[in-house]
Parts: sequence; structure tokens; C-alpha cells
Amino acid sequence: MRKAATMSPVLIALMLLAGCGIDNKQPPANRTEPVVQTAPLRNATIVGSAESPDPVLERVRELEQLGKVEDVVVMESFPVQIRLRAPQSVIDELQGMPRKGGLR
Repeated sequence: MRKAATMSPVLIALMLLAGCGIDNKQPPANRTEPVVQTAPLRNATIVGSAESPDPVLERVRELEQLGKVEDVVVMESFPVQIRLRAPQSVIDELQGMPRKGGLR
């Protein structure tokens, strides 16, 4: 009869240590993350400009990259209509941009 293979306690301890992860880093205890206050997000439809490239659409894309607008949907129309969620101050900025032609 063959003897069942057993693992040595040292090998088991090494496997457990390796399983804990070498890069399991935690921030220092005295470090605190800044609290970011955000205004409530509102749904809005913004009408773009008849210019090419559309400066309103470009600004929306910039704000999206900065994380100031969310859920951006660009509808195929002329000029484009852009549905998004953003704080009221951002919506006011976008609606106040000068435009050429089209709806308002």
C-alpha cells in the first residue's frame, strides 16, 4: 500500500503567506481622504450649436472627462440634442453658451 502524500507544515505556512498577497498595502492610519461635496444631479436636455465642430458638444465632452456630467446621450438631430445629468450650475453654463442656428 502506498502512503498518502502529506504536505510539510513549512510548505503549508509558505502557501498561506503567499496567498495573503504581497501587494496588500493599506494607507497609513493618519491619512484621511478629502470629502468631496457634490451638488445634486439634475436631468437636462441641452441643444447644441449648428457650428462644426459644435462648441457645446465639445464642452460637454470636457465636463464628462472631468466627471462633472454623467449619463451623456447625444441624439442624432441637427443641431444635436444632448441628454445628461449634471449639477444645476453646469446645466446653466451649457444653456448659456452662444449658439448659431437651430432650436433653443
